[in-house]
Amino acid sequence: MGLLDETLSQIRPLDEDAMERAASRWKDLYLGIGDLGKMENMVTQFAGVTGEAMPAIPKCCTVIACADHGVYAEGVSAYPQSTTVGMTRAYVETKGAAANAMAYYAHSDMVVVDMGINADMSGVPDLLDRKIAFGTKNIAEGPAMTRAEAIRSIETGIEIAEEKAKEGYKVFTIGEMGISNTTSSACILGAFNHWNALEVTGRGTNISDERLRHKVEVVQKAMDVNHPDPADGLDVLSKVGGFEYGCMTGVILGAAANRALTIIDGFNTTASAFIAKALCPEAVQYLMASHLSLEQAHKKSLAALGLTEYIDLDFRLGEAIGAGIQTRMLDYALSVYRECVTKEEAGVKA
Repeated sequence: MGLLDETLSQIRPLDEDAMERAASRWKDLYLGIGDLGKMENMVTQFAGVTGEAMPAIPKCCTVIACADHGVYAEGVSAYPQSTTVGMTRAYVETKGAAANAMAYYAHSDMVVVDMGINADMSGVPDLLDRKIAFGTKNIAEGPAMTRAEAIRSIETGIEIAEEKAKEGYKVFTIGEMGISNTTSSACILGAFNHWNALEVTGRGTNISDERLRHKVEVVQKAMDVNHPDPADGLDVLSKVGGFEYGCMTGVILGAAANRALTIIDGFNTTASAFIAKALCPEAVQYLMASHLSLEQAHKKSLAALGLTEYIDLDFRLGEAIGAGIQTRMLDYALSVYRECVTKEEAGVKA
């Protein structure tokens, strides 16, 4: 049995007893019932994830997966492919990108991994080298990668999650960097939800109307050429995905197998969540949404997963930005849950 199959076999439903005890505690606290609204749901879910009715403030790990896409050649992005290199270097050299700032804010340790950047990054310090290839192939012409490469990309994410879980991390936030990757996301989400290119394609890097019309054509062409099978997560990933999507999918699955929560970010991480769901439906229970992206199909994609965003700030940027904010909101909710007195402790009669 390979690592992927072994991991899938270890994922179990949430701990209902822990969730019931958490819900009961919320009712007992010296608060009005429902006073903290959705924050109460965050804690109850996290209790089910960990199997602990009184979970501690968790250690958080941010995983940023970086890779390039062959479909860049179709002219679907407003930025040059070299942006992937520049941003990745910013994460690990100057440590001054928005992703770094948000990780600091979230008290999260960061792992940046090269899954398939189209450049030699071997000498870059603090960059985890797991390069599978120098970018995917052009999905407008054929599959992005082989099925074996898809499995390898997922298992890389699993390995990262397992290593960090052993170090005591209970929350993972995921993000990505890869110019043209919203084109892959559109294909992935279109495939799983039977949406056409016009329904699922957005502006990505805030492209012009003319480039958007072209991007819609490219997305439809990629779906028509590859015919990704929505019943087979590996087929969708290998045909229209990217190496960073596989890594993020693996983090989701590896975290779930170790009873840890993954907070997804924007449009691209949501696409990875669909791949994880196709491989193991129970994995969705270990996901928490964060922000609502300006990509037009993001809201209905979250709804299709059974998730609802907690943050709506008109973000375009991925890179675990919204997930970092959500991490701090979870910490706040857990602090209230753990430290607030019960009605009995306050001497209040029910």
